[in-house]
Amino acid sequence: MVASKPKEFERAARPVAEALIKHAKEEGAKYGITDVKVVISENTEREAEIERGHVARAVGGTTHKVTVTLYAGDRNISFTKNTLGMTALKNAMDENMKVIHLAPENPSAALLEKEKVYTGPQSDLNLYDITEPSNETLINYAKEVEAAAMAVKGTKATRSVSMSKKNTHVLIMATNGVDIQESRTLYQASASVVAEDEKGMQIDGEYSVSRHFCDMAGAKDLGRRAGLNAVGKLGANLPDTGEYPIVLDNDAAESFFNSVFQAIDGTAIHQGASFLKDKLEQQIMSAEVTITDNPNLHRGIASRAVDTAGIKSEEITFVENGVLKSFNSNLAESRKLGIEPIGRENGRTNTRVQPGIETPDELISDIKEGIYIQGFQGGTVNVNNGTYSRQAYGKMIRNGKITDESVDGFIVSGNLKDMFMDISLADDTPAQPKSKHSLAAPTTRINRATIAGK
Repeated sequence: MVASKPKEFERAARPVAEALIKHAKEEGAKYGITDVKVVISENTEREAEIERGHVARAVGGTTHKVTVTLYAGDRNISFTKNTLGMTALKNAMDENMKVIHLAPENPSAALLEKEKVYTGPQSDLNLYDITEPSNETLINYAKEVEAAAMAVKGTKATRSVSMSKKNTHVLIMATNGVDIQESRTLYQASASVVAEDEKGMQIDGEYSVSRHFCDMAGAKDLGRRAGLNAVGKLGANLPDTGEYPIVLDNDAAESFFNSVFQAIDGTAIHQGASFLKDKLEQQIMSAEVTITDNPNLHRGIASRAVDTAGIKSEEITFVENGVLKSFNSNLAESRKLGIEPIGRENGRTNTRVQPGIETPDELISDIKEGIYIQGFQGGTVNVNNGTYSRQAYGKMIRNGKITDESVDGFIVSGNLKDMFMDISLADDTPAQPKSKHSLAAPTTRINRATIAGK
């Protein structure tokens, strides 16, 4: 199994896309076809799982997918085939053209207007790793992760240790002038570790994600952190029920700030299903909070120069000093909302909660009793009314210090309307792209949260 190189893929895919567009124009006139969009992708993936120093599972393969969207005025219809064979693709296109008149009218789903399609030069964001680490290299990385995790005192076993690499090539062509070819690599490694003491067992882990293999976390460091995370949960108790100040570590803060994007999602806003639906240009968060989104970050996990609608992707600010500046909407959602598209057809990109000015220690220093949250485990976030209720784990804070007292299984609850306004930030937002985060957030303090414990 050998993945195509970017130019090899384009040489194979472009004639297919051109032929399909030509066929739609020539054969579609009698069915009222006005436009067509063709997306061709190739994915090659390798994954290995390690157990007790040996390969427990190894899989790999290459898949091709062609998605064609036909337009007849305000109607559209799509189909997908897992083949580059022209006969099958043209037959599927013919069958869909015959029934497009049955599709409901949906003017918001139309292609981007030709004059708005970006056709200028595209920045090379270095998202494709031209090095080709061998299967042996990837497997040895995973073995090092497992060995390092098991070397941590208190670990009993690993539930899973895996390493994968994915090569993705995509060509997008449409009759409105969209012509985009992208190639990306993605490496992912994770370890789930079981720790045990006389009181019982706990499970936790760690992971790393990057576009280039050299940007992955060191295997030994990744394994050690996975082991320490599991061991750190041993002996956990339920905290007393009550109202506490809580402090979220970087990972927990990232999870919390995801709720901002649930609340400013274009569909939720258009449907009136978010408490922020009418809050544009209004204060929705503490003045300490500024959230930016940079699609042009070299080697960024979510970078893209042009979105798949054909809009040039540029850096934007979603929240500035607590004021909501933009909803997170794709092209169709922007049309429904009556606003200009923001180049986020594929969602947010490399998002960053800008750091505060205090160190994490300073942020915690005046807390007599509180909880340092290291992770959430499921729960519900209702952005319609702002209700927030999630199970969490972490450590107790006493007299301005994080203690070794593990707590687990408690529920953090509150209302996002209040929680957003009650945020203080430390100065430790992780650097991108040298992190696993497409949303990077600093240590975050919320002064009042209701804790359901014992």
